[in-house]
Amino acid sequence: LEPCITCHAWNRDRSMLAISPNSNDIHIYSMQAATAGPPKFTRAWTLREHDALVTGIDWAASTNRIVSSSQDRNAYVWELQDNEWRPTLVILRLQRAATSVSWSPDEAKFAVGSGEKLVAVCYFESQNNFWVSKHLRRHGSTV
Repeated sequence: LEPCITCHAWNRDRSMLAISPNSNDIHIYSMQAATAGPPKFTRAWTLREHDALVTGIDWAASTNRIVSSSQDRNAYVWELQDNEWRPTLVILRLQRAATSVSWSPDEAKFAVGSGEKLVAVCYFESQNNFWVSKHLRRHGSTV
């Protein structure tokens, strides 16, 4: 696939893999099982929206949405529409890099860790049609 991978996430049926090849891009690969030997991976999409190294990726099993975080202090929720991944910026309000990201079990919220000693819990605000966050503080170091 790539010589260096900083983060990755599989889709629900493990037929697709999203990775960050130690850059600000996200590559999505389609996997085909081989009759003999290892499976074959084919790059299907490249997602470009972050301005710095991607630090976290999580793929929601039920909704098929991807969330990504980056050292650029941003997160994006990606949705597949008409065979194209469309990003929605998440309002994180971070002063330092985002370090990790993970969907909640019901996929209605996700958490973003940061170098700011806080976790941003993000949810969709339907009246404004965008993702917002609330901060949980009191961590002793980077989350």
